[in-house]
Amino acid sequence: MEAVKGSIVDEWKELPLGARASLEQQWKGLADGGLPCGSAIIGADGSVVAAGRNHAYVAAGKIETRAQLPLQDSRLAHAELNALALIPTAADHALLTLWSTQHPCLMCASAVRFTGIGRVNFIADDPSDHSATGAIEATRGGVPYDALGSPLWWTASNLLFLYNSAVQRGEEARNLKSNLPRYPRLVLLTLKLAKTDALGPLARSSTPLAGALEKHESAIREASKDFVKKGVSLESRA
Repeated sequence: MEAVKGSIVDEWKELPLGARASLEQQWKGLADGGLPCGSAIIGADGSVVAAGRNHAYVAAGKIETRAQLPLQDSRLAHAELNALALIPTAADHALLTLWSTQHPCLMCASAVRFTGIGRVNFIADDPSDHSATGAIEATRGGVPYDALGSPLWWTASNLLFLYNSAVQRGEEARNLKSNLPRYPRLVLLTLKLAKTDALGPLARSSTPLAGALEKHESAIREASKDFVKKGVSLESRA
């Protein structure tokens, strides 16, 4: 079991900058009501040079919004692509590290390889991808990938990922039904919090993520046992 270092707020402060930036984007995605997934790109100097979140299920809105987010309301609008689109062509992509809350899908992994991003770090596996580990790893194309490896943040990130589906469709949500056998504690916790929309108002009021999760820390740590039991399907490998 994961050693408890302190409160969830304390552990938030210890996270790498890319992980925090990605989770903050995911939190904003929950507030949007779409599919919460976040990404950030870290430059050679260690700063955040770009960030994005999934906009596939967010209405395109006015022309001013579409000018800033041309992929919005399309199946291409994944967090990683929205972040990558902010990196100029002339930038040395090999010096950049992409962080994502979930392991990049086939489309995003292909974009990472094509653009020449140096490496990828991710917080959790993708609950919507039930492919065999070998099939997922084949999408990496030689780009080094590393899992954060934290049961706490794996659980928190996948809770956010599943949350809006649970609010909107409850137990009938496809992602919840398909993951119940794999991650029962995580799914049941998500459904419990979604039933009263415990997180949505906090996200929409710009409450910091760690503070919003602190009230549910004990339940999140209990659900993190799914990580220990099942393990992350994508091991940290170069």
